[in-house]
Amino acid sequence: MTELEVKNLVYGYKNRRVLEDISLEISAGQFIGILGPNGSGKTTLLNNINRWLKPQKGTVFIGGQNIEHMSPKILAQNVATVPQETSMNLGFTVEEIVMMGRNPYLRTFERESPEDLAVVEDAMKSVGIWEMKDRLISELSGGEKQRVLIARALAQQPKVLLLDEPDSHLDINYKWEILDLLKNLSRNLKIIVIAVLHDINLASLFCDKLILLKKGKIFKAGSPHEVLTEENLREVFKVNLKISTGSYGRPMITFPQPVEKQQKVQNFHGIHVICGGGSGEKVLYFLQGKGYKLSVGVLNVGDTDWKAANDLGIDVVEAPPFSPIAKERAKVNRFCIDKSDAVILCNVPFGYGNLINLETLKDAVLEDGKKTFVLDETPIELRDYTDGLATKYYRQILTKAIVFGSFDEMVDFF
Repeated sequence: MTELEVKNLVYGYKNRRVLEDISLEISAGQFIGILGPNGSGKTTLLNNINRWLKPQKGTVFIGGQNIEHMSPKILAQNVATVPQETSMNLGFTVEEIVMMGRNPYLRTFERESPEDLAVVEDAMKSVGIWEMKDRLISELSGGEKQRVLIARALAQQPKVLLLDEPDSHLDINYKWEILDLLKNLSRNLKIIVIAVLHDINLASLFCDKLILLKKGKIFKAGSPHEVLTEENLREVFKVNLKISTGSYGRPMITFPQPVEKQQKVQNFHGIHVICGGGSGEKVLYFLQGKGYKLSVGVLNVGDTDWKAANDLGIDVVEAPPFSPIAKERAKVNRFCIDKSDAVILCNVPFGYGNLINLETLKDAVLEDGKKTFVLDETPIELRDYTDGLATKYYRQILTKAIVFGSFDEMVDFF
């Protein structure tokens, strides 16, 4: 059943059309991603749905009701928005911020009821921040602050949740967590979640449907497989790229290159590095200096290579210090492997705590033919602390990899 309907929506500033003839039908429980180049109307579409802007033509219906006929309080009970830029008072606690989401249900000067307190508690627990309810908002990381804003929106108990670039300014770990959270919220709470996103690969992985905008019009809408084709993305973003199927059965983009710039073609641009214990430090500095786009993982926080990657501003898939790598972190690592054009496996010692890194790469190599380079400076048998399991995986990888016997050999190649 359609919960949100947008019919023939048109919006513009003065003589410039920003949105033209936008029509959508979205059911409850769906996670929708809005994609498009800068200036294509993504944020403007959100702001017409929540009535922050008034369309020049067309209508928005929620639950069959025209939002133009809703009072501001009733509208806020139906639509909640997490904007891209939000100024939060440094003096508020997390719980006080989330409690603001109950304002649409309170009269002037009315105190929160036990029901309001219960709704806020549920909202905070649903995004995993209940334990930090008494902390000041200024004490939180970027990912934690984003969870607080989402909880505040959920406290409105909306039918539609709108988010403008919820993963901006977050590293790959927090991006994954936030989008996974939004997907679960849409399913578990049976609400519509619509997010403007820039990372096309993450949108493909987490969204049920995608809306691709071009110059204020819907160029294509549908499943990730229907929307994310080489032809569609070339037409909208003006890039040469390749679409492949990732490990989760969703389209993945590799080899982006501007059409207008006839640059020297490289076999690969994005490289994922598997390292640890200092084995990757000089590799990271070298590749960064050569201009490659890098990601690294999984590394424990505080590891020598983790410090180097952070100093260089490289995306790191990270795990807690001195802890075995969890399966959820390995999933993020596999995403980075799939997203990259090639992988470099450094001269890493393997124990049971980081063995899953090697197993993840082995699966990517054997199942999907991921292009892999191995820096094999020390025999694996001298680096294997897993009773032979690491050696087994390593040798399987070597059957498909290009092997360097030294760092200098790798430098000569790259």
